[in-house]
Amino acid sequence: MSARSVPLAIRSIARYLALIVRLTIVSLSAGLAGPPAAKAEQTIALELMGGSAVNFPTPLNVHQNGYPDINVSAAHYDTKPFGPESPYYAWRISDWNDDTAWEIAQIHHRLFLSNPPPEIQFFAIHYGYNYFFVGRGWKWDGFVFHLGVGPIVTNPQNTVRNQVWPSGTGGIFNSGYFFSGIGAEAAAEKYFYFAKHWFIVVEGALTPGWAWSVPVVNGHADVPNLALHGHIGVGFNF
Repeated sequence: MSARSVPLAIRSIARYLALIVRLTIVSLSAGLAGPPAAKAEQTIALELMGGSAVNFPTPLNVHQNGYPDINVSAAHYDTKPFGPESPYYAWRISDWNDDTAWEIAQIHHRLFLSNPPPEIQFFAIHYGYNYFFVGRGWKWDGFVFHLGVGPIVTNPQNTVRNQVWPSGTGGIFNSGYFFSGIGAEAAAEKYFYFAKHWFIVVEGALTPGWAWSVPVVNGHADVPNLALHGHIGVGFNF
């Protein structure tokens, strides 16, 4: 397949992914190579957040054995952060050394297709279009900035051509969770301390992701996503 035949939205997500991956690799390399700061202040921060996301229209392609592919050029998704099923959430653990940190994080994103074609009766990844990130954090001018990259793990539920894929089927340890792709995050947040170690977190994040292997009955779906997230929660410094 030529580059020109790849949808523009796919190429845009790939560019976002490549940019954030490059920036994260550079920052990780700098963190590994840099000497430790003298008498650095070291803390570990835990953040627990709720929120929601706005999903930009992206292509959806469903490949099912024995049938023509289903191609939706601009799939629209709702997040439905409070349900049904498992709600939207995010967390992050940061190992701070003065104003820089190594981090691991998760965003439990949710996707509900709101403009399905006739062949798709239901399409959702509400048990998680899960982003898992390893990355770096920086404190600068009263704000905290994050870059991360990592796998996307999905737990889908869908009905395509009246064939039902139930959640909780197959995957990792038969748990219903599948490694489906790769994603990245660029985020900025603000801390508001209300006690010595406790703070409120307000955050905005951009996540380009490409899940190219989301299961359907006798096939799979290619589900890229580009979303703008808003988070609020609580944090604690150890």
